[in-house]
Amino acid sequence: MKRGFGKGFVSGMLVVSLAVGLGVTAMAATRTIKVEDDIQVTLNGARFQPKDADGNEVPLFSYNGTTYAPVRAICEAAGLKVDYDSATYTAVLTTQDQYIASTPGASNYITVEQAKNAALNHAGVKAGDAIFVKAGLDWDDGRVHYEVEFYAGNTEYDYDIDATSGAVLSYDREWDDFSLKGSGSSTATQDDLITEAKAKEIALAKAPAGTTVVKCELDRDDGRYVYEVEMRNGNMEYDCDINAVTGVIIDWDADRDD
Repeated sequence: MKRGFGKGFVSGMLVVSLAVGLGVTAMAATRTIKVEDDIQVTLNGARFQPKDADGNEVPLFSYNGTTYAPVRAICEAAGLKVDYDSATYTAVLTTQDQYIASTPGASNYITVEQAKNAALNHAGVKAGDAIFVKAGLDWDDGRVHYEVEFYAGNTEYDYDIDATSGAVLSYDREWDDFSLKGSGSSTATQDDLITEAKAKEIALAKAPAGTTVVKCELDRDDGRYVYEVEMRNGNMEYDCDINAVTGVIIDWDADRDD
């Protein structure tokens, strides 16, 4: 719906909206414009309402085909570190791994190559047989770790390696069966898939008593359809991938949430 959005925005207010949460504004010429409001944003399928530093909701709007949103709220929700350089009127965005690597404690961290070797040694895989798809710093539950993912043969390995000690914090291995006939490839139709209720039933049958499902959604991974199921039981979190055609559990991961 097109309307004047209150009494109308001036371009100076556009700058405020773009910089909200950063606590600064910039000088701009003044003119009245009409915008499209009631713009919504979803994050991982759920509606996301940006808020400023004081917790107040910030409206989103579209003008001349461009959607305007608060930099800090949107970027922090996507995992970016946001700062503002008032001298140059610049919003400074940094990915999480780069930010962690720049903190004072970074000098105590093992290198990414050491993290890779720790994962390979635990998996019993030779470096020459591995194809790495990810290796970088991350932050979870107050602890800095390396997320390491690699393939060896038809198996996918996912590791969390403590960035200070090099200890294996968590890991899982997934047999990559997407190339097998009838395993749930991209040629499968909705009629070939098990139901979401059946996927939950399969996952809960493997989990300890008292476990509850917090998320179950259909996704495509490596050319096949899978149900991604997340469950909780006390301070334990379980993640399960189920082949959406065969109903076979192809990945299971258990982590203690401290």
